[in-house]
Amino acid sequence: MEALLRVRSSEFTDELIDKIRTLLSGSQDSEITISITEKPSSGTLRLETREEYFSRLDKSLENFEKGNVITFNGDAFDQFAKHLGNS
Repeated sequence: MEALLRVRSSEFTDELIDKIRTLLSGSQDSEITISITEKPSSGTLRLETREEYFSRLDKSLENFEKGNVITFNGDAFDQFAKHLGNS
């Protein structure tokens, strides 16, 4: 399993660490890399102008209206996480 998590330093809490621990609980060998960067990313955590924000929001709404969405419930997510843990 491979995942990239981008979080603000204020979101790096004990609760987040517990969730990661739970996600990796079935793995024998796990590696976690933490990278600290000061450069703005192109992801959703970067600072953006009001116009960029509303443009991204409009695009998301357009995708939703076209049916370009992925939905799942908690059980489906747990099953998927278990599947990734077995890979």
